[in-house]
Amino acid sequence: MGKVEDLEKARRARGKTSAGGSGETAVNDRRRCPICRRPAKRQYRPFCSKRCADVDLGRWIGGDYRVPGAPANALNPGEEDGDDEG
Repeated sequence: MGKVEDLEKARRARGKTSAGGSGETAVNDRRRCPICRRPAKRQYRPFCSKRCADVDLGRWIGGDYRVPGAPANALNPGEEDGDDEG
C-alpha cells in the first residue's frame, strides 16, 4: 500500500490526477507562449495573456504572417482561366 500512496502523491505534485488527466501546472510546464515564451495559460491558450493574443492578432491583420504560394485567381482577375467565357 505504501507504493500506491507514494505514486498518488507524486502525481498530485506534478499536477496530474489519478485518472491520468493533467492539471494546469502540467500544461504550463510544457507549453510556452509563442509571443513572449512565458508558460501558457489555459484561459488564453496557446498564449499566456490577452495582451499576447492581441499582439498575435495584430500580426495576422498587419500581414506579418503569410502563407507562401501563388496568388489566387480571385485576387488577380487578369489571370482567369477563361472557363466562364463563351
